Amino acid sequence: MKKSFIARIISIILVIIFIVGISCLFFIPQLYDLFKDKSIVTFNTHSMLYRLAFFTCYVLCLIIVYKLISLFNVIYKKSPFRKEIENSLKVMAVIFMILFIIVIVKAVFIPTLLSFVVALLCFLISLSFYLLAEVIKAAIKYKNEVDLTV
Repeated sequence: MKKSFIARIISIILVIIFIVGISCLFFIPQLYDLFKDKSIVTFNTHSMLYRLAFFTCYVLCLIIVYKLISLFNVIYKKSPFRKEIENSLKVMAVIFMILFIIVIVKAVFIPTLLSFVVALLCFLISLSFYLLAEVIKAAIKYKNEVDLTV
């Protein structure tokens, strides 16, 4: 499949996000304190559980970006009807469901409207990725049947 101009731009943006994300991983407490509101306590004064959940969400988001980069590479270098695409979509669905659970637990202890909105978005994105994985699975099955009959 030939890469379009927009696909190249998106692929480059994802790689930049991944590189910046990896480099910022070591400076999360400083960045959290830099971009927080004055009324919010510093990162290191939060509980250990909150900081662990924050780092977990950050790493899960980096994994999602990495999976998206690999999806772009597989789709444009090989056929889009591959088992690895289905597996990557299912992995991303699970990761978004884990993010949903983390944000819901956080929202129980620190309820904000934004937390509930993010949780709902994570849940819907998880369902969307799972649905897309099932569509790809069916497409692979039909393609293999067509290939066998030809």
